[in-house]
Amino acid sequence: MGNQNMDAIKFFAENYNQFIWQVFAPIGIWLLIVLVFFIMLLKKYTFGNWSKDNPNPYVGETFDMPRGVFRGTLTLSLLFIVVVLELVTVRIIGFEDQIHELMVAFQMMIAFYFGSKVMHHMTSTDRKKTEVISENTNFLQQNVQSDEFGDDTAAG
Repeated sequence: MGNQNMDAIKFFAENYNQFIWQVFAPIGIWLLIVLVFFIMLLKKYTFGNWSKDNPNPYVGETFDMPRGVFRGTLTLSLLFIVVVLELVTVRIIGFEDQIHELMVAFQMMIAFYFGSKVMHHMTSTDRKKTEVISENTNFLQQNVQSDEFGDDTAAG
């Protein structure tokens, strides 16, 4: 394993210009696109021409932008960086050992995202089931006569 790390380091030392174009340039271009995207969103939502007649519908959110913009952008950015690094890993033996921690962080992010979505759907489904059960129970209780258990012939 130590020999593979040395192979990756040696490759990047010998081909530094190639490393810049394969890793730093795509990530830098992506960050520039994201920066322009946020500036456009700030102009439109945060500093837009809102009035009392036409209020911003996202006033309570972060920077008065639509909900989930930051979370989605961070997720897409991490996905883009992981894809770029995985493409470099295909070519260079031992590079995956260098980026192992980033891959673990990416896997945890995916697990957290889908885990939270599952829990959200489960709790909303449970809430609906509870409401239906409570409505049915109230309906049944209204139709049961109260003196049914006072009868001497009742068993139990």
